[in-house]
Amino acid sequence: MHPDIAAIARPPLRVAAGARPYLLTAPSRPTAPKAARDFVRAVLRHGPLAALRETAVLLTSEAVTRAHLRTPGSADILLRVLTAADSLRISVHDEGTATVPAQGPGDRDSAHGLLLISRLADDWGTTPFEGPAHTTSLWFELHGGR
Repeated sequence: MHPDIAAIARPPLRVAAGARPYLLTAPSRPTAPKAARDFVRAVLRHGPLAALRETAVLLTSEAVTRAHLRTPGSADILLRVLTAADSLRISVHDEGTATVPAQGPGDRDSAHGLLLISRLADDWGTTPFEGPAHTTSLWFELHGGR
């Protein structure tokens, strides 16, 4: 799904009793993707979702890198991980503008991360964030037993 036509409404993830949300806030610095990868790796280290860990880490890294490229260094990036019995939803909130900054020759194409997310996630999209104006969340879901 192209980012411009990604689903706006996201259905609620069925959360099993005892499931917990996990939150990480990181400054929009080049170290943010590594902090996010380490966080997701730790959250999914054990338990029924461990099989989804490496895909979740890769897609989280792509989403946080995209958020970092869209935001000034003074902004924060919010990472939310919501686990359910056999699936998870990860969302990355940033305070960036609607456009990705121009890149020079040899710079990594920011659309590459969205392509990976669209191919590897079971569902994904962007939604307006319920906070300051002009902010968005990029979210994706992974389901076990694929």
